[in-house]
Amino acid sequence: MSYMTDLDALLETLEARTPDPDRLVTDDPTPNTQRLFDFLKSCYGQKHISGQQYLFESELEDLVYYKYTGKIPAIRGYDFMGISGLGGGYDQVERALDWCRNTGGILTMCWHWYAPDDLSDPKKLAAFYYKTTDYDRKTGFDMIEAVKEGTPENEFVIREIDMVSEQLKRFEAEDIPVIWRPLHEANGSWFWWGNRGPESVEAYKKLWYMIFDRMMNYHKLKNLIWVWNGQSKEMLVNANTFDIAGEDIYATPPNHESQAEKFREVSSYTYGKMITLSECGSIPEPDLMQRDSAMWLWWLPWWGQFVYKNGEDRRPLFDEDGMPLPNPTYMDEDFMQRIFNDERVITLHDLPWYDEKKHRLPTALLNNLEKLGGK
Repeated sequence: MSYMTDLDALLETLEARTPDPDRLVTDDPTPNTQRLFDFLKSCYGQKHISGQQYLFESELEDLVYYKYTGKIPAIRGYDFMGISGLGGGYDQVERALDWCRNTGGILTMCWHWYAPDDLSDPKKLAAFYYKTTDYDRKTGFDMIEAVKEGTPENEFVIREIDMVSEQLKRFEAEDIPVIWRPLHEANGSWFWWGNRGPESVEAYKKLWYMIFDRMMNYHKLKNLIWVWNGQSKEMLVNANTFDIAGEDIYATPPNHESQAEKFREVSSYTYGKMITLSECGSIPEPDLMQRDSAMWLWWLPWWGQFVYKNGEDRRPLFDEDGMPLPNPTYMDEDFMQRIFNDERVITLHDLPWYDEKKHRLPTALLNNLEKLGGK
């Protein structure tokens, strides 16, 4: 842990560079990382890349999309949540690797970062929601202490950053690019890294720079496309530390509006960087996005109920063929079919490098279809 971020030196270097939205902030990226970035640039303002966030291993979202459209989203969202074993573990890294190796699809990773409420007993209670929220599981982990060199909190976050970096190296070893979205929704106070006043805003920015510096200059990762998801000008970090600005929007459903006001707001202060709907409840209507010049690069509905219908026990509901029912609150069958067949919408099979001889459908979908007898 001898390497420490020299914030003043880092900022001096960053501020000496003019932000260039046509160039990755990663110097000398891997070939596939550059190829993906070039593809994203070619789509921006012209087309929208379909995406979906996943959590449960069953990945029932795919069954819904495949049954009603015959297609699969091109971008898959997974999470480093629980990577250290705090708060419960998930196998999402292995599933992310499987997705990239076998389907040729695009990967984006976020990090619901579990931090202990009590560092002397970290496994007793760890959470990503902060203690001021209404959630049952929450933490009092102090971000301000976490960015002070030598504190136990600082040592914790450095260990965790290194742990995630080692996992990202597994993707880099196979030249798999990762669209990387850490410290998301920082404008709100619900996560421990969120905005609770001026001191926390400065701490958030320093933590962002620590992650960026440690991954780029210590671990020397070359396969990352950085998404800044701070969601307000107040939280803005140096433009030379992100490639894309993300916005998470959960408008009261049903709502397929373009969200143009937010698009224009983010555009006004992010130096010409591409802008994406990094999370959403409802997919915007392409006609409305085009009409309003709010051309989000991709959309990423959240998992579970945002795609399929749940019962009162929060378990998925199925039709007579064993297929999960779509949730019309967010997306009915007609909307789904129309959007996934829109020429402006890119699905998995539309990716220019997709090869039917080399690539196949996602593993969980194939397993589910096999269980259902190919229905």
